Amino acid sequence: MNTDGGPDFGRRDESEGREGAEIPTEEEILSEIESVTLTPSEHQRIKDVVTGEAMDRIKGHDRRYLIAGAGGETGAATRRTMVRDLLDARTDPPAVALRLEDFDLTPEDIRLWHRVFDILCGRATHIVTVLEDFDGGYVWELGLLFAPSYRDHVWVLKRRYPDEGIERERYDNGMAASHVKLLLTGDRCHEWVDVDELRDVVDEIP
Repeated sequence: MNTDGGPDFGRRDESEGREGAEIPTEEEILSEIESVTLTPSEHQRIKDVVTGEAMDRIKGHDRRYLIAGAGGETGAATRRTMVRDLLDARTDPPAVALRLEDFDLTPEDIRLWHRVFDILCGRATHIVTVLEDFDGGYVWELGLLFAPSYRDHVWVLKRRYPDEGIERERYDNGMAASHVKLLLTGDRCHEWVDVDELRDVVDEIP
C-alpha cells in the first residue's frame, strides 16, 4: 500500500532507475484495489465519475476507445492526446475516445484512479495503450491491460527507438513478464518511431 492511501503499483525511488518499475500481475492489481478501503464520500465520488458527463458521451457509440499511457505535461502525454483526438474524430462507425483524466479525476483522487480505470476498461470496446517505456508512472495500467480478462480488447502502439541501447533501457524490464511479451508480439501491437508513423499506426486500430 502506498503512503497516500492508493495502491502501490510500480512505484520506485528515483535512485532505483527503471529497473525498479515491476509490472504487476492481474492478481496483484486486483488484490491492491480490493485492499483500499474507501470512505462513503469516495464511493459517491466514483459513482459521480462513472455516471457523469464524460460517461454520457459513451452512450450511443459503437466504438468506445479508452486511451491509456503517460499523463502529465510531457511529450509522451501530448502524443497520447493526439491518438485520442484521432480516434474520437471517427464517424464510421460513430466513435468516442477518452482518457482517464477526461473524467475529471485529480491527483487528490489517487485512491480512486485504479477502480475507475478498471470500470472504464469494462465499458470500452477498445483499450488503446500508447507505450513509450516501462517506467513506473503507469505500470499498474499495463499490468491490468495485459491480463487475460482485458487482453482481447487491447491494442498497443509501441514506440520503437532506433538506438538499441535506448530500446533495451526502456523496455527490457517489462519484457521479462510473459503476459506483457504476449501482447507486444501479437498482431495488435504496432510500432512507431515518430509522430508521423504514430498517426499511421492509429489507422490500424479498427
